Amino acid sequence: MTKSYVKPIVVLNAGITEGIYAASGADGTDCYTVKARIHQWPETGRKTYVLQVDADHNASDKHHSGKQVLDITFNQPVTYVKSAGTLSGGDGTSTLNISYSYHNNQVDHIGLGDLEVKSDSGLEVVGCVLHCNRDCGQH
Repeated sequence: MTKSYVKPIVVLNAGITEGIYAASGADGTDCYTVKARIHQWPETGRKTYVLQVDADHNASDKHHSGKQVLDITFNQPVTYVKSAGTLSGGDGTSTLNISYSYHNNQVDHIGLGDLEVKSDSGLEVVGCVLHCNRDCGQH
């Protein structure tokens, strides 16, 4: 019995989506898989969005990482409030650049912590990459 490949599809339903975005790629991002999701929306007493950002480091060439830069892109401009990293650019635009200094082994998981931003209603994450410096400074 032969099975045929069926290409998966993604169906978006605004009523049930959780705003999850995951990505990995080239240009120093090929060793990280990043996930970002909004898990708190503005409500009475809090006017910010809170996002959880996590990354998995999987270096096929066995390198470690000592510094990272997160580029997270939204569908509209945001104002940076706080994170576990240091804002290095983009405040007031639709793309934030946040620097981190985590040591990652060849295979490792890091929770980049909560990212808190202010924005108009309807905020969505549309892109997220983590750049690796490919050097932990311990070699």
